[in-house]
Amino acid sequence: MLNEYQRRSLKVTLSIVEKSLRDIEKILNKNNYRSVLYTFSNNIPPAVRKKVSLLISKVYRTIRNLTEKFNLQKEFKYANREAFAKLPQCREMLEDTKAEKLKRYGDVPAGLDNILNPELDLIIKFISEMEYILRDIRGSCKSHKMSEFF
Repeated sequence: MLNEYQRRSLKVTLSIVEKSLRDIEKILNKNNYRSVLYTFSNNIPPAVRKKVSLLISKVYRTIRNLTEKFNLQKEFKYANREAFAKLPQCREMLEDTKAEKLKRYGDVPAGLDNILNPELDLIIKFISEMEYILRDIRGSCKSHKMSEFF
């Protein structure tokens, strides 16, 4: 019914929708918490959470139907790869926030590089260590049967 390119496009779109809905489910189930730079307040009333969760499950069911109808192959994702993929962007953003790069937003006070850059370098070092640790985890989807996980 669909050619390979159409099937791939449909799979990518449905995967993005599914991932977004998983993220929304996490938000719905989060309690209030304080982070370093922000506070998260779950202001969604329980009744609304329940309604949204029900709608999300209906979307999952429809995605499952489309997956079967168009023979879309399930992808196996590993936590280490998912986490690892986010780290290079963090490192890049930190590099772009160093004192010399902040000049693009206006004058930078003298000595800022001595205060800001060492702290940013420390964060970058920790991120690099996380990359090393996560990269070192072995695993291949070929070594697991999908039924082992579902």
